[in-house]
Amino acid sequence: MSGALRILGLADLHDCTEGIRNLKDLKYDLIAFCGDLHNASSTEGAKPAAMALARLGPPVLIVPGNMDHRDVVPDLWEKAGFIVLHRSSFRHKEYGFLGMGGMIARDPRRLGDPNRYYHRDDEVYSVLEKAYQEVAGTRAKIVIVHQPPRGACDILYNGERSGSSELRRFIENYQPDLVLCGHIHEDRGECHIGSTLVVNVGELRRGYGAVIDLNDEITVKWI
Repeated sequence: MSGALRILGLADLHDCTEGIRNLKDLKYDLIAFCGDLHNASSTEGAKPAAMALARLGPPVLIVPGNMDHRDVVPDLWEKAGFIVLHRSSFRHKEYGFLGMGGMIARDPRRLGDPNRYYHRDDEVYSVLEKAYQEVAGTRAKIVIVHQPPRGACDILYNGERSGSSELRRFIENYQPDLVLCGHIHEDRGECHIGSTLVVNVGELRRGYGAVIDLNDEITVKWI
């Protein structure tokens, strides 16, 4: 399996470190964490979850969720040794990763919150388009986001969809190989947008996650 890559896809731990205990015996090359490692906690409250994730061993590529606060995570995640993929790209061997954390603020007044990773939907496309160009020529492109794309693994308990329309437009136009997301706990699963596989990895707080193998094909094993 020369050139193959195994990713442990996780999200939404919300500082419940018990969710990490069952991951220690799994085999994987890197961890993709799709946001909400924390639960709006202080640095002191967030530190145990960050360090428990770091102690798993493999590199951690991570984007912030809406519950990961700006005044906490940058310094804490740097100390933990995480690769923060928010609004940026990263190359791992033959693979290109691009990411954007946070979530859309439907109420524009929330954009002014200095501690939350909120953004407008129309920012998503341009940020990911730029990051995509930075990993041109890689064997496969993997997008790590917190909020799902519109119409894909984004159904709330009340039946409404809560994904990003501009993320979906980006996927439709660029067709990355894989999109990993979380945020919508109740719509864990996988689906396709064109040739792109979208995986909502589920809520780690409840023990959910996914092991994704990338080689000639992409396969998902649920945990």
